[in-house]
Amino acid sequence: MTFELNGGKLLGLFAPIWALLALSWLVNPAAWVADPVNVALAAGIPFAASGLLWAFGRRRWRLELTPTALIHHTLGRTEVFDWALTGPIGVSRVFGLDLVSPSTLHFAYAGGGPTGKVLGRRLLCVFGDGGTDRLLRQIEDYRRLHGA
Repeated sequence: MTFELNGGKLLGLFAPIWALLALSWLVNPAAWVADPVNVALAAGIPFAASGLLWAFGRRRWRLELTPTALIHHTLGRTEVFDWALTGPIGVSRVFGLDLVSPSTLHFAYAGGGPTGKVLGRRLLCVFGDGGTDRLLRQIEDYRRLHGA
């Protein structure tokens, strides 16, 4: 089962920037009117950045579930988390930005190399078409189905 990168969720990563831009406009609207080109550039950067990430990374940046592991494909590498070493998966939300900013999946992972340390891992929830709770439910259902 594969969850591909969702462009809308990726765009939500930039919600704090737009909140700061709105605050800036409220504090000093004259500066915005005086320099509309810089305003357009500042407001357009999140659209351009998320568009480029989605265009070049939507096939490479994904979350894959197999009967033995959770595989996180990023733009630069692939991380494999064996189900036997992965603790319960939870969700961390950003307070106040839950509707627009992606949450993270967090879990303990006992695959810390030769020392066997338990590491806390977080993955951005920018995958799939549903919400974070639905993604978590699908992962847990898949994990239970395959006895992991």
